[in-house]
Amino acid sequence: MAQDVLTWPELAEELYDKLTGRNAEISYEFHDLEIFVPAHHSEDAPLARWKVNGMVTIRARDMTKTTT
Repeated sequence: MAQDVLTWPELAEELYDKLTGRNAEISYEFHDLEIFVPAHHSEDAPLARWKVNGMVTIRARDMTKTTT
């Protein structure tokens, strides 16, 4: 990585850039992970609770390249 990554979105962008075109895959396994997501963009927005049990797989590929 060219510079220090300071936020999760920056990390995701760097990771995507590194994996795209390499047919790479990263898998994460979660047990009782709870994520509270704001319903809209305001300080007092109600939160939706997302619960994850299982595997989350992220695949990156370059859709502009053709295979022959």
